[in-house]
Amino acid sequence: MVKNFGGSKTKGYARKNCNSGKKDNTLRLVEEEGEVYAQITKIFGGKMCQVMTLDETMMNCHIRGAFSRPRGKRDNFIAVNTWVIVGLREWENQEAKGKTLNCDLLEVYNDNDKMRLKNNVTNVNWSKFIANDGRTLNAESSEMLDDEFNGFTFADEATIEYQDLIKKQIADAKAGITHDIVNEEEEINVDDI
Repeated sequence: MVKNFGGSKTKGYARKNCNSGKKDNTLRLVEEEGEVYAQITKIFGGKMCQVMTLDETMMNCHIRGAFSRPRGKRDNFIAVNTWVIVGLREWENQEAKGKTLNCDLLEVYNDNDKMRLKNNVTNVNWSKFIANDGRTLNAESSEMLDDEFNGFTFADEATIEYQDLIKKQIADAKAGITHDIVNEEEEINVDDI
């Protein structure tokens, strides 16, 4: 029960934001002829995005109001490389005009749903979507390593020298060069300590 102490009808106003029940845990699949699996490639402003279908057709996707309202945003986060189901607009014939096709967003899959979708739907080749997911992650991580924080190094001189020494040893090991460790220290007399 909501604890909301106040004036007239405040308890009722607060109750509207409570979860009435769990979201059903069913996985929505393509059921009708005009529905297609797609992956978001670009996000435009104003409830628009670009999607790529499994046959690599680019379309402009219109994000419906159910996905842009606060409750819909929380449950259906839309970002680049998100897997979705889109509904084709059969009444529009825009290929003849040379424009890109339009479609409407019907379902958004999160990471758990992606795994369930790959396991349950076996008649679809998911390799293009999976490759796009991996390509973006690898590109972002390599950019971070190459840029090295845009020219800034967060280490002192001793750490940098140590890292250079390790890189040199790794390069020598790959080249097949071995280093012998020779101990040239004097004898230590324990009585002097």
